[in-house]
Amino acid sequence: MFQHIWPVLNITTRRCFHSSRALKSVPRKRSLARSLAYGLTGSIAGTVLYDGVANGFENVAGAQRFLRSFAIGLSISVDYAWSLKGLQEGDGAYEALLPEIHLRSAKKLLAGCLANGGLYIKIGQGVAAVNHIIPKEYVETLRQLEDRCLTRQPGEVRALFVQDFGAPPEELFASFQYEPIAAASLAQVFRAVTQSGEQVAVKVQYADLRRRFDGDLRTILFLQRLVALVHKNYNFGWIVEDLQGTLREELDFVHEAKNAERCARDLARLDFVYVPKVLWNHTNERILTTEFIDGCKVSDRKAIAAMQLDLAEIDRQLFTAFGQQIFSTGFVHADPHPGNVFVRKDPANPRRMQLVLLDHGLYEQLAPGVRENLARFWEAIVLRDHAAMQRFSQALNVPDYRTFAEILLQRPLELKGRGFSTRLTEQDLAYMTRQAKDHFDRIMGTLRAMPRNLILVIRNLNTIRSIALDHGDPIDRPRIMARCALAALGPARRTVRNFLWVTFRKLRFEFLLWRQSFHYWMVSNYLKLLTRVGRAPDTSHLMNINVAV
Repeated sequence: MFQHIWPVLNITTRRCFHSSRALKSVPRKRSLARSLAYGLTGSIAGTVLYDGVANGFENVAGAQRFLRSFAIGLSISVDYAWSLKGLQEGDGAYEALLPEIHLRSAKKLLAGCLANGGLYIKIGQGVAAVNHIIPKEYVETLRQLEDRCLTRQPGEVRALFVQDFGAPPEELFASFQYEPIAAASLAQVFRAVTQSGEQVAVKVQYADLRRRFDGDLRTILFLQRLVALVHKNYNFGWIVEDLQGTLREELDFVHEAKNAERCARDLARLDFVYVPKVLWNHTNERILTTEFIDGCKVSDRKAIAAMQLDLAEIDRQLFTAFGQQIFSTGFVHADPHPGNVFVRKDPANPRRMQLVLLDHGLYEQLAPGVRENLARFWEAIVLRDHAAMQRFSQALNVPDYRTFAEILLQRPLELKGRGFSTRLTEQDLAYMTRQAKDHFDRIMGTLRAMPRNLILVIRNLNTIRSIALDHGDPIDRPRIMARCALAALGPARRTVRNFLWVTFRKLRFEFLLWRQSFHYWMVSNYLKLLTRVGRAPDTSHLMNINVAV
């Protein structure tokens, strides 16, 4: 045995002897540096190995996300500083170059959000939603996050059910399809059948989302504060600060389930609105089970046509439902985009349509005083009572009542024409264009100064307005919202005197509302006619005020 071991010992001894001689000729500093490098490498390797065994490499992944985010933030910061060096705002070259930098930076952010996943995608979606102040290059790029979300392996879903309910899905349900029917930034949705035979939708949160939430949020807040420190013109940090509370609420599916049930109660008298019921025995903070709804997105015009449903009726009920929330209940769905609003035939009466409201994770509560002042402001718009408009606008902390009215109406408050003629002159076109630009500038200033709860209302209205525009805008939107506002102002007591007063008030309101709508219709169609006969270019964009919130 010694004969087998001796050659190895001999070689090792000689190597050590030569190494010791070599070390005498190497400076002590290099030897110390090498020892430190080996020690550091060993420590890192040991830490990574321990993290893999204890946490499934979660801390390593968190460090990787931090470094990736830091590198992207540094790259964007250097790009802005270097590319705009020597340029000043207002000199032409600055404005010409800025959109290119915005687009490059937005693409880097998109790639980073997709690589990091989870909270980063949700933050990216939130930033894209605040599109009244964020440069359009960021908005258009980051909106891709609405459709490019992550999916996970079936094993993760099974393990989460075992952790939370003590059994896998196939034991809790009669059947469970592991292939998701939808995937979002925080969760996946699966289809299943309960033991009693009920079709259900099961929303399952990503298993690692809660573990990484605080660390990822600290990283994002740190980076945006660092950017604010370096770039004095950066003033968008409040967006992430505002999103903190709502993001934590969205992580709690019990909170979402309670929101859904409150929404159902609030809108119970509207038989054209339906909220899927919650199955509480299969619901907790990370798993939400509701009845499955067989319908189509409100934006799917082909499916709506196949069901022979009327787009105008859908839009009328859509604005009525959210008008009820804004002016009457005050419990307002914060994100009614097409993916969260389904359409189906009413099971109780197939000849009628029914709106199905989904995804109740994010709501805003409007105080009674805000709702009342908002409703009275809308009434004052119809009555053309400028003194009342100013009074109620100031009560809502919005100084410029004219611009506020145009934001709500999303069209000019007053159509000041220069008389009807058979042709629009260059002076007429220049006047209308100048008026539109002045409106836009005032609107941007008013939005930036507007209280956050009103921003939510504007965003809600704008989201459902985009749905109506996609349908061809078949209804008079401001007219429906005005009626919802007036209905919310009715007296609490029912007496003969109150009945007569409400009737008179409603008749006067309806007449003025009709006159206002008819005037707008006349001017709009007059301009369309001039365009059709070649007497003027297309001026439709000058008649509508697009408020992107």
